Amino acid sequence: MRLNKGSLRLLPLALSLQVAFAQEAPAPAQAGDAPATDKRDVVVVTGSVKKTLKKDSTNTINTLSAEEIRQLAPISTADLLQNVPGIFAEGSTAGEASNNITVRGLPVTGGYRYAPQLIDGLPWFEEPEVPFMNNDVAARDDLMTKRVEVVKGGTGGILYSNGLGATVNHVTRTGGQTLEGGYKVEVADYKFLRNDFFLSGPVNKNLTFAVGGFYRTSDGLRDTGYTADKGGQIRGNLVYHTDDGNTEVQLHALKINDRTAFYQNVPFQIPAISQPGTPANPVRINMDAVWPIGVDFGHGTVASSSNRRFPMIGEYGKREADMADGIHPNFDIYTLKLSHEFDSGWTFDGGVRHTSGSSGFNALFTGNDTTTAARFNNARYNNDVLRFGSFYPTATGVAAYGLNGGPRVTDSTYLDFLIPFVATTKAKSTSVDLKFGKTLQWQGEHTITLGLYHTDYSNKQNFQQSLLVSTIGDHPELVELRAIDAAGNPVGPSVTSSGVMRLGYNGYLADSKVKGDAVYLLDHWETLNRRLKLDFGVRHQTQHANVIYNVRDQTTNLTPAGVVPGSTADTIADDEVLLPGPNQYLNSKVNGTGWSVGGNYAIRSNLAVYGLVSRSFRLPSLEQLNQLQFDPNQPGSKVERIMQYETGMRYYANTWDTQVALFYNKFSPRDQYVDYRDFTSSTCKQAGTVVDINSCPLVREYYRRGIQNVGLELEAAWRPSMVKGLELRFNGVVQDPKIVDANYRTVKELRVNDVVTGYTFEQIGEDGRRPRRLANVMANLQASWDLKSYTGLPIKPYAKYTYFGSRYSESQDVNVTLYPAYYHLDGGFIWDFSKKSAFQFHVSNITNRLSFTEGDPVFIDLKGPNGATNRGVSRPLFGRTIRAMYTYFF
Repeated sequence: MRLNKGSLRLLPLALSLQVAFAQEAPAPAQAGDAPATDKRDVVVVTGSVKKTLKKDSTNTINTLSAEEIRQLAPISTADLLQNVPGIFAEGSTAGEASNNITVRGLPVTGGYRYAPQLIDGLPWFEEPEVPFMNNDVAARDDLMTKRVEVVKGGTGGILYSNGLGATVNHVTRTGGQTLEGGYKVEVADYKFLRNDFFLSGPVNKNLTFAVGGFYRTSDGLRDTGYTADKGGQIRGNLVYHTDDGNTEVQLHALKINDRTAFYQNVPFQIPAISQPGTPANPVRINMDAVWPIGVDFGHGTVASSSNRRFPMIGEYGKREADMADGIHPNFDIYTLKLSHEFDSGWTFDGGVRHTSGSSGFNALFTGNDTTTAARFNNARYNNDVLRFGSFYPTATGVAAYGLNGGPRVTDSTYLDFLIPFVATTKAKSTSVDLKFGKTLQWQGEHTITLGLYHTDYSNKQNFQQSLLVSTIGDHPELVELRAIDAAGNPVGPSVTSSGVMRLGYNGYLADSKVKGDAVYLLDHWETLNRRLKLDFGVRHQTQHANVIYNVRDQTTNLTPAGVVPGSTADTIADDEVLLPGPNQYLNSKVNGTGWSVGGNYAIRSNLAVYGLVSRSFRLPSLEQLNQLQFDPNQPGSKVERIMQYETGMRYYANTWDTQVALFYNKFSPRDQYVDYRDFTSSTCKQAGTVVDINSCPLVREYYRRGIQNVGLELEAAWRPSMVKGLELRFNGVVQDPKIVDANYRTVKELRVNDVVTGYTFEQIGEDGRRPRRLANVMANLQASWDLKSYTGLPIKPYAKYTYFGSRYSESQDVNVTLYPAYYHLDGGFIWDFSKKSAFQFHVSNITNRLSFTEGDPVFIDLKGPNGATNRGVSRPLFGRTIRAMYTYFF
């Protein structure tokens, strides 16, 4: 537990506000905040052309109300979505933004590739997979969020772009004819302070408004040594209705300017392994036999105030990078929506959204090299200093020193490489969605919708890496590496510059402009006295992309003028700076067509069965376009497709709600590439006794990786009549995703005592393997008890138990590593002083559970600091955190 004085000082303020507000007269509960008394009455708007009861949907749809979100107390979008069956969110372990999710076993590529984030039915940015700009960075929920709806497959792939797996819609609060408002203050034990508010009401009888947002600061869920999270968003809307109710106009504006820390893997060690992991006998990580290497798993990080700032060099000259910039979205989002019902019976619904701004990504990744200074320096001497042997004719090794002439680092100190990822993105996106509808009578009622969709978006990105050398501990410190002679004295130029071994290497520049057009047709047919609902839909979409791509592959010596090469004033950190090479161009035109057929039959008013068959598609993402990951001139598929079969049942009663879905997915990939360095080429340069792999030519090999998955999802709630106010909720999935038709080769390092001695090609066969980082079983059990209806006390205690099954680090058949199942226990209570005000106390990871959500394979030739263990890197759960919230509504 990390309760600090700053947090404690805020608790009396929240409690005193509570006492003052509690003395006021009670007010009606806020519309949309309380859960529906009858789940049959829950209305959804996602995946349909008109407002539809959830029980009547022809595909799987999950909803989270404002009250449910409040109780879950998520720290991020991913943290919220892990409460939706079939979605795997990696514990929000990256922080408040830039997490990864996957849906129903689809390939884990990072981000939200198959789960676009919509705000009120339109994407905030058209492409959900942008390198270093995850789709969750600007989809942030606050008191202005009315509910969140998630549609999987079916009509989601017809009405929206990229809805291959799931479409997530964050529905915004709008105003009514009553003035309403709310304020929430939240504190946590990591110097976290957040303020949320909203205000809504009438301007006149035809015009309403709503405005709100949040602002937050914190030192971070892990101790970075500086303000890790700072910023927020403000958004508002105006809604106009005509007197006859036939026309509605909405204007929305959202401004987000936020910074959040990004947390990556930390080093660990396990008992020595005797052989590499294989599919039949993987290396099994046992959390009871895992030890940290310098960094505390619960709250530690490799980031610190020491390595917050460092120099970088590139085509721009020299600059200072600041890791405190973190994930930094700065966007303006404007939306116009218009709906009108004509006297002829035709309807029109249109929406236009424009997004512009920038997003930064400054994050530290951890190399798999943590060991003692003695072992670290010995290994790196062979691989780096010997390359510049003419500068160090008397050198016999390498030693680490403190910055600015600090003392030599002791041999027992842990050292590692840190790899900063520094990316800046300028982005614009305009989406236009127009729907024309008509209701016809034939064997029931048909609602025919013709949709036209246009998008125009651009993305200009600059990505670069550096290589830092740092101690690994509670407060990592950058160090200088110096070549030393037999007497232990430094000789020649410094290997590093201000702790940076490579001032600029690896990365790219990309400038992408993409236009897309789609036409879709949907027939929603209600027949048999509206007991049978059918949806027939088809979508055709085209994409035209122009990309200028420039990889950093031109090795350049940027030693400043006036510095004598090889002198003690020199550094070799700027002798091999990778600058952008010649431009590469992509002019691509691709298209895809998808269709869906779904039905829902009401057996009784509270019991329905449904099913669907759909074929959805995914056009190339910006990540693929930016990095030229496919060749439009080569034969083969450029479009990803998923064939989905699903059937399910919904049952709603006073004491029991159930939604169960059985699904089968067959994912067909586009032609893919794997890039690797050809170490056999004669153009490779020598680095001591082995080739310098970075000097070898980059080659590309085609391969395919399909996935098949069958699974069962369950969402249920039980409110036992014998215990008033008690509710038990469960959601989970059992699935069996498998890779099909995937074979390729890759380059493997050969090491002896941490020293690279050569390279070899290794054939990778993944057929029949479970995709990386996916569990077969995921479950979520929630319990809450409203004691007011049972004892009269206005307190609701609650708890949540989340379980994720074991996961493979990768699906390759060499160095197979299996990370174990883990659970996460959260809980707290809500104290409703009145209908106006409430206090909430929430504890996350109550048991302070240690586990890894994802990690790299463990290699047999990577030894731990003492040489008798094996080491690896992985991303752990956050340790126990405590939060307190006070909310006031009027």
